Amino acid sequence: MKSIIDIINLPWAYHSDGKLDAVMDDLVSLGMKAINPFQPDVMDIKAMKEKYGDKIAVWGNIDLHYTLTRGTVDEVIEEVKTRFREVGPGGGYIISSGNTLTDYCKIENVLAMIDTIDKYREYPICIE
Repeated sequence: MKSIIDIINLPWAYHSDGKLDAVMDDLVSLGMKAINPFQPDVMDIKAMKEKYGDKIAVWGNIDLHYTLTRGTVDEVIEEVKTRFREVGPGGGYIISSGNTLTDYCKIENVLAMIDTIDKYREYPICIE
């Protein structure tokens, strides 16, 4: 796989569902620029950013299994702000849902996520 990546010579992102802790060193060594999604129920995005943030962008981590599907708008807003506070400083964070949005997500929660991201996305990250 590494030789194919070297031939292509373009920035790329790796997509995988699930827990990647045990293989992160190997994945990062392949030279990707980002990994997505970091699902909050199985991956600690803050720890991954601290360990690999100088090599890759981390992507995702707004909880699809609770916050976007069963949570309140206020919980969504708070989770987005928390992710920005914990993972945003220094760049290298692509904030999004922890996996593909589905029809069982509450539309008001998805809109709250989008609006909150739009409100706080500028660097430097400044959240009250």
